[in-house]
Amino acid sequence: MEENNQATEGGGILGLDVGTSRIVVATGPEPHQAQSQLNAFVSVPYSKMTETILQQNKMVFHRNGKDLFVYGNESERFASFFNTEPRRPMSHGVLNAQELMGQQMIQAIIEQIVPKARNREVLCYSIPGKGEGADSNLVYHEAVLKNILTGLGYNAKAVNEGLAVVFAELQAENFTGIGISCGGGMCNVCVSFLSVPMLSFSVPKGGDYIDASVAAVANESGTRIRLIKEEELDLSRQPKDKVHSALHIYYEDLIHTLITGLSEALASASNLPKLDRPIPIVLSGGTAKPRGFMQKFEAAAKAGDFPVQISEIRLAKDPLTATARGCYIAAMSES
Repeated sequence: MEENNQATEGGGILGLDVGTSRIVVATGPEPHQAQSQLNAFVSVPYSKMTETILQQNKMVFHRNGKDLFVYGNESERFASFFNTEPRRPMSHGVLNAQELMGQQMIQAIIEQIVPKARNREVLCYSIPGKGEGADSNLVYHEAVLKNILTGLGYNAKAVNEGLAVVFAELQAENFTGIGISCGGGMCNVCVSFLSVPMLSFSVPKGGDYIDASVAAVANESGTRIRLIKEEELDLSRQPKDKVHSALHIYYEDLIHTLITGLSEALASASNLPKLDRPIPIVLSGGTAKPRGFMQKFEAAAKAGDFPVQISEIRLAKDPLTATARGCYIAAMSES
């Protein structure tokens, strides 16, 4: 096995966002330091020449029998060379049961950015909320991640992804409000009162759902759709072509699903405390980054019949690192 481990020297208290599309680690005081790696890999048949080229280009890889696996951030560059789609260790927010190398690869990616602990420090890692598509595999997913992190020497504790957003963004509101993480595999929602999670759930739609749906109707590759979404998409403007029109349609579908799910969950919850003032909603995650997303979400929320009053809807300071930063804050409190 040949590997290039780029984890920083020495352990410490850490927060880890284990997302379907990206793994992010955060540490240190505000502004928190963060590192990330794509949660993906590409496999090629082993040959000495390929191995030598990978080493010369300082690409991170793992050899397993007759195959070489290039993983993390390097997987995207490598996939473009071969015009292929990277494989994912996770699907819909949990470990992908159909991916035989998934567990091995996610461990390699985590070990690339998470150093070994020095003194059994606390590390809080994100897990999705219960919901369609996540329930059956959630116990297994959480246990596998805990085993990997415990193996690195940490006192590993799971934190709901939506609650991590609350920890990262709602300190001034005494951690009271609604945190929503719009990720690649799913969207996670948590309603928190004074840091206590009163209601949490997940919606099985995210960036991957949008990419795959648009790719199907526009007859394009998922990679091309993802690049257009990340680099060009502006939901505040009229779509200029078929691809952008489809992106608008599926983004609106995701937002409608989120708003409907949140309204129904709030209306049916029996344990919510009586609130004497409106509460905020914070949006985070890569799927929430396109310009105009927050405004579309706000318009849909106002059109809905919310059982609680909303004071404001805002985007996290850094949508891509909010969950990891919230996990770090949780780890600090546990310490």
